[in-house]
Amino acid sequence: MHSLSVISLFLSHRAFAFVVPHHAATFKKAVFMSSEVEVDPFEGYIPGETSVVAKKDTVNGDGEICKQGDILTINYVGRLMTNGKIFDEGTMAFKLGNGKVIPGWEQGLEGLRVGGKRTLKIPPNLAYGTRGAGDIIPANADLSFDCELEKVANGPLAEIMTKVSFSPRQGILLALLALSFLVPKGATVGDLLNIFGGGS
Repeated sequence: MHSLSVISLFLSHRAFAFVVPHHAATFKKAVFMSSEVEVDPFEGYIPGETSVVAKKDTVNGDGEICKQGDILTINYVGRLMTNGKIFDEGTMAFKLGNGKVIPGWEQGLEGLRVGGKRTLKIPPNLAYGTRGAGDIIPANADLSFDCELEKVANGPLAEIMTKVSFSPRQGILLALLALSFLVPKGATVGDLLNIFGGGS
């Protein structure tokens, strides 16, 4: 009986000796594999699951780096990630950090250089959420934006200009109004030609 116990203990010890290294090797392999595989946040973005902005610079600009409080002029193209359909494109000027654009832009554009291009992937919670945007952007839509930083400005005048927009007709009228202050009272057509045509 004693010898049987010794044999059992020996066998269980041998079994343990074989089992432990196996598990240890498996654990080391799992750790090695998990540390080896690193998913890029932009490429690993999963619509409907990812909840943070993913960004990728496609062109590195060589101008000023934009920061909070700057007035940015951005050329952009917005697409629905479900089908790639363009829902909006154009140029927009806004103050970074002022809360006038979606949070995904606020977070994703900071640090971009003038002349640079950056693609953003934005989840619904940082875009238009459960409400969507009319018939253009459905509820809970993941969006992508191709953005180009055209210029950066700052100061009171630059901020005022972002709040004022003119149609082409209004621009022409304002230009004519400004020119009217340069024309002497009672001037003839010939006088105008001399003034603006450089005649003597």
